[in-house]
Amino acid sequence: MAAAAKKSKSTGRASRIREPFPLSPLAGLGAVIATGILWGTIGVVTGQLKAAFPNADGTGSALSSLVLVAIRLGITAPAAAITARLLLGKGAFRLGRRAIALGLGLGLVQAFFQYAYVEAVTNAGVGIATAIELCLAPVFVAAVSVVLLRERPDRFVIGAIAFAAAGTLVLALNGTSPKFAATFDVGIAWSLACMVGYASYIVLVRRLAVGIHPLELVALASAGGFAVLALPASQIGLPSLTGVNIIVPAVQFAYLALIATCLAYALFVSGVRATSATTGSLGALAMPPTATVLAAILLGQVPTLEVLAGQILLMVAMAVTIIRTARQGQRAR
Repeated sequence: MAAAAKKSKSTGRASRIREPFPLSPLAGLGAVIATGILWGTIGVVTGQLKAAFPNADGTGSALSSLVLVAIRLGITAPAAAITARLLLGKGAFRLGRRAIALGLGLGLVQAFFQYAYVEAVTNAGVGIATAIELCLAPVFVAAVSVVLLRERPDRFVIGAIAFAAAGTLVLALNGTSPKFAATFDVGIAWSLACMVGYASYIVLVRRLAVGIHPLELVALASAGGFAVLALPASQIGLPSLTGVNIIVPAVQFAYLALIATCLAYALFVSGVRATSATTGSLGALAMPPTATVLAAILLGQVPTLEVLAGQILLMVAMAVTIIRTARQGQRAR
């Protein structure tokens, strides 16, 4: 009877919302890869936004990372809410108080790792920041899970940790360039902080956000993050707009909110539902190379062979972790 009740509860959650874009398995795979590419553009657009507002002396950026993140979240929250309502139907946001509070609370974690990512991009470069954040996070989660559950680490965990450590070491020792020579160590620290924040976000979502659709979660977390950052961001204020073509930054902020967040999540959700969670994770491997290529073309951040080697090692570590997760899921069935 308990099982029947559980099934009924699960069915109720599933019927609360409709599928955004029903896709075939092949189209679902394409949607997941497209999502990885879209997410891979975030670092480059962020770098361009910072560069659009240089300091008076020509060094650094007058656009505070905190203000940048606050503006992005402020646009993303209503955009994601409208997108969720249009794509998911009337059942969107029909959530309990606990679910709403959780979504808003996750905004604090989201605000932190997005701020840390902007600082990492500013101080170490797009390719390195993206690789460390994205690829180390699942390895970190897997390693911590082994420690907390007191499980004996298998060869996949050991291999993933070894590749991750080697890749991080290569990037930390050989990833600097003349442009980031003075701030590279700080950038690596921010990249690691971003990774921890992103990994914490993943764990919290998996553990607590059952029954909340990702699009709903994006809207709630963005609203919560904006609420946290709005006051300090208003005290810092916007940089001077004198001589700045405001249309370009406005379009870039709109792109981050509407395309790289709302559309990307809609594609990701539909793609994963049409294929599998494992395929969704593998699709995220498109992010680091996308970020690296775009950073080289648009920002002039051309990676050295050592940096490429470090990024590949981190991507291998991520892939090993994903394979391990997939095998555990098959055993559980």
